[in-house]
Amino acid sequence: MRSGSGETAVPAAARLPEVAIIGRPNVGKSTLFNALIGRRRSITHADPGVTRDTVEVECTLGGRRVRLVDTGGYSAEARDLDREVARRSLDAARHADLLLLVVDVHETTVEDEEFFRLMRPFSDKVLLIVNKVDTPDRDPLVWNAYEHGFDRVVGVSAAHGRSVDRLRETVAARLGEALEAGGRTEAAPAAAPSTSSAPGAPEVRIAVLGKPNTGKSSLANRLLGEERSIVSPVAGTTRDVVEATFRHRGRRLRILDTAGIRRKAKVVDPVEYYSVNRAIESIGRADIVVLMFDASTGIVDQDKKIAAQAVKEGRGIILAPGKWDLQKDTAAVRESVREMIRFQFPVLAFAPIVPVSSLTGYGVRALLDTAVAQWSQLHRRVGTGRVNQALKDWMTHYKLPVRGKNYKIRFMTQVGTNPVRFVAFVNRMTGFPEGYAQYLENCIRRDLAFPQVPVTVEFRQSARPVRSRRRQRASPGPEEDQG
Repeated sequence: MRSGSGETAVPAAARLPEVAIIGRPNVGKSTLFNALIGRRRSITHADPGVTRDTVEVECTLGGRRVRLVDTGGYSAEARDLDREVARRSLDAARHADLLLLVVDVHETTVEDEEFFRLMRPFSDKVLLIVNKVDTPDRDPLVWNAYEHGFDRVVGVSAAHGRSVDRLRETVAARLGEALEAGGRTEAAPAAAPSTSSAPGAPEVRIAVLGKPNTGKSSLANRLLGEERSIVSPVAGTTRDVVEATFRHRGRRLRILDTAGIRRKAKVVDPVEYYSVNRAIESIGRADIVVLMFDASTGIVDQDKKIAAQAVKEGRGIILAPGKWDLQKDTAAVRESVREMIRFQFPVLAFAPIVPVSSLTGYGVRALLDTAVAQWSQLHRRVGTGRVNQALKDWMTHYKLPVRGKNYKIRFMTQVGTNPVRFVAFVNRMTGFPEGYAQYLENCIRRDLAFPQVPVTVEFRQSARPVRSRRRQRASPGPEEDQG
């Protein structure tokens, strides 16, 4: 398999062992997934068929590092979109090193029996998980599951955490046996983080957000070189945040494909509500937010709200007019789209605009190059000496206004990266000109090499500098700060 950037993916021998959770809808697969990793990652709901795309995380189970995969439910009578979900579930089962086949302790359905038949060829890597064993009085019911023909059966309650620790240990032991039998060795631990572009450098996390049907999942699939996210003309197909890693120019990147975000007034389905919340939360987990929108209409109010949240959290943001293959790609059209976007959202004048087409691949490489460049800017740190030398020039060019009192910025320093934050210490806060922060932010981007990322300047009041008595006696005169 090859990645979307044209580079060879990580060889199978170096990958983490893969554990896939499979079964029919509504047996508690996503609840078990969340219980095993110890946090709510997959969306859970009483309605069947909530999970559609496969959801992956790297985690530690029983002391062994694995890639855990939550799949959509298999349904024998699946149609249309559900048929694609079922196909992907079977595909995950074929490629995994260990299968956690989940059933409900209360009942075995025709769909269960059909799925058992399909899993017989993989029985040597199946752990049959009997779920919803919520109380000790249900423990004897677990023995009934052996009649399905699988040698290894574990009873758990994913919702209540019963026997989940034991399952983690069982998974680790089974993987050890399987890897030894297959002659495989485990992947070496990742290299220590560095700031270089070597394979061991920290990964660049890119969240793709926007309204439904703007091409987010198609873009994710192109970057990964495989159909990880389901693409459908049906709005709202993506529910969970689908994430995976790939390489671009030797650098590891992680893509987070999110659910389409509609206006709150239009969100009435509880599953969509959870999906939208997860999409918004992904901003906080990302370094870069790629905001995809229709190139023919430009940015709408909902896009502005997404962008505003990204800027508030200090994330790099790339404006990506999607479906560019439907546009006439000329310099005049590109400039017209840029002018429209800048007019609609002038606050994001610093954000790069990169038109893309998920169908043809137009602009994808430029998008990734821009994301990596933004990551470098987000992690850039400037020495205090250089900052204050530049501050003198900025204050000379645009003097602080005098409103009966003399305002001063004593010094400024950078206090954070990703998000990029500066603090300016002033002689008084009351009445300090509000617009001066925006002026300093623009100057920092222009002169200190942060041209494409949000920059925040915070003002803090500084105590009056104390001079020695000797200096006061030797140099009598007015105080340095007036008032």
